[in-house]
Amino acid sequence: MLLRSWLLAARGRRNVQRALRPLGPVDATLRPYVPGHSFVDVGAMWTVHGETAFAAEELGATAVTAADVMAPSEQYEAEHRRRDSKVRFVQGDIHDPATLESIGPHDVVWCSGVLYHCPNPIHTIECLKQITRSVLILITAGLPEIPGVRNGCVYFPFLSEGERTAYDAAYNAVVKTTKYPDPVRLGLTTPFDAREGYGNWWWGLSPSAVESMLRSVGFTIEENKTNGFHTRVVARLAGP
Repeated sequence: MLLRSWLLAARGRRNVQRALRPLGPVDATLRPYVPGHSFVDVGAMWTVHGETAFAAEELGATAVTAADVMAPSEQYEAEHRRRDSKVRFVQGDIHDPATLESIGPHDVVWCSGVLYHCPNPIHTIECLKQITRSVLILITAGLPEIPGVRNGCVYFPFLSEGERTAYDAAYNAVVKTTKYPDPVRLGLTTPFDAREGYGNWWWGLSPSAVESMLRSVGFTIEENKTNGFHTRVVARLAGP
């Protein structure tokens, strides 16, 4: 009951935050950082089919890479042809040194919808750092701040069914749209299954936890915006 009450209150705050402090569209987020710089989108395929990479190309990035553990989708391939795009695609796991080498360093790194699917988010951020020359824009599903607990996180695997479904219902209430009419969150909508790997929702990360993870591996924070259940942090590599 306490868990459900906290999530219900958080959903109400989320609606207020969305009105007063919206995360904003992708183009507006990219525009201050992308023109004249190289850009890579890590996690470029699922549901977006390279849209962010193509947006960076339109905004004047000098070179653009789209990377994902998934193969390029038919939608991506079709849009790539339609645009006569120069976006380069790299398929591989961001945690694999060979993939990091293939991607190579970029001035601006965009990573959305990835961190909460990773068993070790600190390691994931360290891997992103290896390909970041200047700016990392990190967007992740998460949880609102836990009252009185800075850097709070919830580890989703092996919660009770009641706890798992409470989180699932909260996410369903804030993200269900025509684009995602019946979203399934492996590990929340369904029981955790280690065989699903990155398909699972592993972590519910608070905004302060995401910020502190970035700071702990050497980034400084330029912006941390949240609507309660999604957080976007703009981080810059700290100087020597």
